[in-house]
Amino acid sequence: MNRPPAAHDGPRLRVDLAALAHNWHAVRRASPGGRIGAVLKNDAYGLGTAAIAPRLWQLGCRDFWVATVDEALAVRACLPADGAAAGLRILVLNGLAGLAAADFAAHGLIPVLAGRHELAALAGHAARHGERMAVALHLDTGLTRLGFGAEDLPYLLPDTGLWADARAQVWVTHLGRFHDPGLPQCLRQRERFVHWTAQLPRAERSIATSSSVFAGPDWHFEHARVGSALFGVPTGASSAPLQPVASLQAPVLRVTEVAAGCEVGYAGSYVAAGPRRIATVAMGYGDGLPFALVNRGHLILAGRPAPIVGGVAMGMVGLDVSGYAPGEIRPGMWAEVYGRQQPLQTLAAAAGVAANVLLALSARLAPHRCLCDAGEGA
Repeated sequence: MNRPPAAHDGPRLRVDLAALAHNWHAVRRASPGGRIGAVLKNDAYGLGTAAIAPRLWQLGCRDFWVATVDEALAVRACLPADGAAAGLRILVLNGLAGLAAADFAAHGLIPVLAGRHELAALAGHAARHGERMAVALHLDTGLTRLGFGAEDLPYLLPDTGLWADARAQVWVTHLGRFHDPGLPQCLRQRERFVHWTAQLPRAERSIATSSSVFAGPDWHFEHARVGSALFGVPTGASSAPLQPVASLQAPVLRVTEVAAGCEVGYAGSYVAAGPRRIATVAMGYGDGLPFALVNRGHLILAGRPAPIVGGVAMGMVGLDVSGYAPGEIRPGMWAEVYGRQQPLQTLAAAAGVAANVLLALSARLAPHRCLCDAGEGA
């Protein structure tokens, strides 16, 4: 499959579905015994839910994690109508924030309950609807964000009234230092998670994410939820053989010779120390290029790095192409922002942001993407 993007004279995003399949199989090999759920927050990290979710479904994924109800309904809309019969589960990490409890059940969605304050909404559900509601529950073992803490466990014990109205599907927790599961703080979180869930109704347990899924079977339990790794963005010290799923390019609009002392960018953020050749590229912070890349980092032109000079405007950025032969860089050429020549994490490090954050910032470009799938890529 190779679909060209719609007519567009700005940045273009290429999504490699064969690389997505490769990464899915890499994650599956790392955790062969449990279920693997795909995290598709923020329109599948900016790559387009409508493109990503059906491919993962074809590969055998049946669990999809999103942040909001809107995201959940978008996933539901692009999967088979009879998906529930095939084991489809869509889990909403923000809990009941966006919809009434009964509507979650009506749409076939599973809220990840965020704390004790949400329990009252389930009271009487079974009597009203003839069945208990499927829920996941977030346990706050140390991140202090969402979830039930140690003081809330009495409300979740097997003999409480909650379970007359609810069915626990997954117990969830998240590591505060997910990039390095071997740290003492992560090990303490794991210990709490094991101790707490041993007291609670039996359900799948999920602590492993994109980094800890590669950290060995002690982290796998019954369910791993994976986002960044599926898209080829390594987290922490993982040496997993992942392939980049996304590549981003932007066109050169103009190439000009400037004299020493010439200012480039707003407020003279770069001043040419000598004669320079500057290429202006149609990519800016409005397209997801971090504003922090002021005279930092580079894009790839003609297979070589071209340093960013000046500031990042809403839709443009300047590159110093003085090291190229005259006429080698021309308007209409395409610069690689990230991809196979410049890994996403290289540009992210220059900008001082996490690689998956930079990937998600490309969300507005999803309508201008090219889908490519040369094969399953086992």
